[in-house]
Amino acid sequence: MLLSFPALAVELDIAGDYGNEAGCRHAKTNDYSEDDMVLLTRKNVSTYVTMCSFVQIFPAEANSQVMIVTCGHEGEGETTLGLMRVQKSQDGMDAYLVFDEAGTLWGKVGRCS
Repeated sequence: MLLSFPALAVELDIAGDYGNEAGCRHAKTNDYSEDDMVLLTRKNVSTYVTMCSFVQIFPAEANSQVMIVTCGHEGEGETTLGLMRVQKSQDGMDAYLVFDEAGTLWGKVGRCS
């Protein structure tokens, strides 16, 4: 017997796209020319050379969420599995901090207009 399950959309609970200046430009134009780009959407986070899609999302401490992600990397054929953390900025701005599983800050991203 073969069972079929519908794919569930895993989405981050944010209102719209968030990015640094280059990331927000990318969201509007799909142009990858700037190597400092960071873009956070409801379904993924991307940089100039990496795009990570959310597989599962968990609430965490300090007003943050932890995600299991699958990532594609420019110039590489395989997909990697990892963890990421997104934390609401504590400075009162409508912004988030994006960290990889090692705790390295990928960037601070604000709401794209």
